[in-house]
Amino acid sequence: MTGTCLLTPRHQRGPLKVSGERYGSSALGAPLLYFPAEHTSSDTGLILAGTHGDEAASIAVLSCALRTLLPGQRHQHLVLCVNPDGCQLGLRANANGVDLNRNFPTDNWQDANTVYRWNSATPERDVQLSTGEYPGSEPETQALCSLIEHLDPAWVVTFHEPLACVDDPDRSSLAGWLSQAFSLPQVEHIGYPTPGSFGSWCAERQLPCITLELPAVSADDASERYLSPCVTLLQQKFLYQCC
Repeated sequence: MTGTCLLTPRHQRGPLKVSGERYGSSALGAPLLYFPAEHTSSDTGLILAGTHGDEAASIAVLSCALRTLLPGQRHQHLVLCVNPDGCQLGLRANANGVDLNRNFPTDNWQDANTVYRWNSATPERDVQLSTGEYPGSEPETQALCSLIEHLDPAWVVTFHEPLACVDDPDRSSLAGWLSQAFSLPQVEHIGYPTPGSFGSWCAERQLPCITLELPAVSADDASERYLSPCVTLLQQKFLYQCC
């Protein structure tokens, strides 16, 4: 990792002055944007957030991190919001009622409803969503797969909520750094099956993928607790080395 650089003064971090590049359109026609790395190398990674529209804390803190960096400091690619329709509508799913994290074209995709918990205080996983008409049926899924094939990142970190852990089956050095920087335990499995997930899709392509699950946290609390490690994650060079 390189040394820490100067950052944008806080009072200048209001607007998002970096222009994202369009890589597709959502089901409702919203632009799908990514922010390309300003310095790329063989170890440049991709960071994702907002796959589930009801998980907004990581979107907010990564936006804060993007606005904190000065021009020319970003070493990773970034997609702030994989699912803009879900975020606008307050849905976990996209506008078609599909859980995008069960819609990827994987060998283990299942043509059945998927379930999730209404909130972190509800023990039952009984709220139903579709996995799509077929693997990779959704425009958001198709666009993200095409983007990754184009970018060919060395690794991916995908942000979710609210399980409060760092999930990496390889127990890589990057996962170890994330665990320490975000004060979250490191695990090798999320604890339940995830057919058709983004992680499964990456594994089939031998693309290293770390799922970083924030706890149940407000955007305000997330920006206080996680801004510094998010800035470092975007700014520094990381090698994905398996333990």
